Amino acid sequence: MKKCIFLYLFILLQINMYCQINPEAKRANHWYFGNGAGIDFSSGTAIADVTGNLNSWEGSASISDTNGDLLFYTNGDTVWDRTHNIMVNGLGLFGCISSVQGVIIIPKPFSNTVFYIFTVDCAENLGIKGMNYSIVDLSLNSGLGVVTLKNQFLFSPSAESMAATTNCSMDSVWLVGHEYGNNKFYAYLITKEGLNATPITSSIGTPVTIYESQMKFSPNSKKIICYLDLLDFNFSNGTIYNSIQLPLTGYGSSFSSDSKKLYISSSGNLIIQLDATKTNSIDLATSYNIIYNGLDNSEYYGLQLANDSKIYVAKADSSKISKIDFPNNNGISVNFNPYSIDLNNKICQGTFPSFIESYFNNDNTTICYQKEDIIIPNVFTPNNDGVNDLFTITITGYSSVNYSIYNRWGNELLSKSNQIIANKTVTIWDGKIKEDNA
Repeated sequence: MKKCIFLYLFILLQINMYCQINPEAKRANHWYFGNGAGIDFSSGTAIADVTGNLNSWEGSASISDTNGDLLFYTNGDTVWDRTHNIMVNGLGLFGCISSVQGVIIIPKPFSNTVFYIFTVDCAENLGIKGMNYSIVDLSLNSGLGVVTLKNQFLFSPSAESMAATTNCSMDSVWLVGHEYGNNKFYAYLITKEGLNATPITSSIGTPVTIYESQMKFSPNSKKIICYLDLLDFNFSNGTIYNSIQLPLTGYGSSFSSDSKKLYISSSGNLIIQLDATKTNSIDLATSYNIIYNGLDNSEYYGLQLANDSKIYVAKADSSKISKIDFPNNNGISVNFNPYSIDLNNKICQGTFPSFIESYFNNDNTTICYQKEDIIIPNVFTPNNDGVNDLFTITITGYSSVNYSIYNRWGNELLSKSNQIIANKTVTIWDGKIKEDNA
């Protein structure tokens, strides 16, 4: 007579639900903007860089490698390589030097050589050229790069703003643009396979009826500011939801590195701080703090967070720029530091380069979990019939999973850890202990 012994197994999962600081932060080490102006953050401090050849009234973009060494930069029309010469085929992109965020560079995930340049048109052209993309391949021309694909159309008419952020696993990038004249957002996903040119669209918030306003993601990827609204962003599926109206609109905007504070520059001489954690327009307006209110028509415009966790403030037609030293603080303790960075006789204009904003995330407590990010089966029958033979979990947006398996008497049968490199299905157990059936 055969005896059947049933083991009651207990599987304990520990899923690490946090994001680490983006290891690609040094990609934002080099800034080129305005009329020959530049800043180098390689030393950890903002130092004037006068080697650039870029000229732009507003939009620009630059990109470095993960060691912080310059790769190339652009004003949305012309692309310069790391030696500050015009890149092969680097003329005639469809950006506009008077578009607030006319251009941004996005590295193709898991590639050291392929980069996307996204551009948007400007008010002078009524945004008709819309959003387009071009591709740079740095494996060509002895590593100096070639623009291999140019001006591929995505949508039109476009507002002058766009923003980008990585997902929590840092294996893909979301780029968001906005159609002009309505409330329609376009979110494009760039993965290791390349750009998915079919956007996720969200129609929400105030219709964009002015061109000149920066769009920014919070560094933790959860919030986005656009025109008159603060909105939530789902970095799992690219949807935008839960619009909260801002107490004012402005030209420049930036979140603090901990994603809790939002800064807006308005009317050229006013900079305010809002509490980005507020969940309704009344509480958001109540959190209003004036950081700077000048009477001298100072013409403060674009705001940009840097990898030193300070926010830099552009001043048009000036050889000096300002900064907010401690943006995570509240009220005047942020220490607005006017004209504290000398550009060595080069001239700032309306804005600074655009970057993937999650480069600047320093919030180690960021919860990556979003609805339906973990799927755990409730059936496991390892009897080799081809159905439910493996105990697997499908997991999105996490850095690692630790698990232990115990029998009914509390004896540990197995204990392992898996690092989650990208969104994936993880096999926990096949029902065997040292190749024997449990």
